[in-house]
Amino acid sequence: MKNLYLLLVLFCCLNCDNSDNKNEPRIDLEFYDSLIFDGAERTYFVHLPVNYNDTKKYPLIFAMHGGGVLGYEGVMGQSELSELSDDENFIVVYPEGIRTLGFRTWNAGDCCPSATLLNTNDVGFIDALLEKLKNELPIDAKRVYATGFSNGGQLAYRLANELPNKFAAVSSVAGVLQSFPFNPTRNVPIIHFHSYLDPTAPYNGGLSDAPNINNNFPSVEDTLTLIANQYGCDIIKETLFSNSTTYDHFRYSDCNENVLIELYVSKDGGHSWQMDKHSLELK
Repeated sequence: MKNLYLLLVLFCCLNCDNSDNKNEPRIDLEFYDSLIFDGAERTYFVHLPVNYNDTKKYPLIFAMHGGGVLGYEGVMGQSELSELSDDENFIVVYPEGIRTLGFRTWNAGDCCPSATLLNTNDVGFIDALLEKLKNELPIDAKRVYATGFSNGGQLAYRLANELPNKFAAVSSVAGVLQSFPFNPTRNVPIIHFHSYLDPTAPYNGGLSDAPNINNNFPSVEDTLTLIANQYGCDIIKETLFSNSTTYDHFRYSDCNENVLIELYVSKDGGHSWQMDKHSLELK
């Protein structure tokens, strides 16, 4: 299956300048920081591209971790977006869900505890973080994107639903829509990656094998068909590529505002986000 690097290609065609910054003052290209939101300290990790120059405007990608013991370290290691940001010149920020009993989760709507039980305002946190970053970094406000793995992908969908004017496009890896009703004021382009063999977020929907997750997940196809209908798409799940041993690629198109929905489904992979720079395949 095509590598998740396509996420960036289909998102935005970054077209950033790779000019040399040898004469620029030395700055920290990576840092862990926090802000106070809703009375709680919310944390995040920032990676700036190696050729960072504060006189230029940069695209920004929010990358949200899945539910679990790891925060930014998990999705940063899985996605390798920091390495890609150095190659393509964009800023990547890894927000973190609130840690409760050793686990970090996001309130994506119907999933996941403990964030849902506590009714954590994670959409508000991401919005506040975006505004803070705009004041501190040279961000191109028209090229802000969100992606996430599993529970983080579910949050990416919720951001598209509730903050559609803040995000140029979103992507979910192994996470289906959990925010209902889905009726954004703007149609946000979407790219979704999944595996047919995912037991934690089953492609065909149903119960997850994850602990403490007792709700039935909608299927990937139900998720994207619902969104495609909301977007007024005339072409539903057109097959662009299919291989019995690697992956399938589908597209939902002829939508309002010419928005596209892309779907890549691997024939293996399980519940994971793994990238291979050499083979350029999603595993």
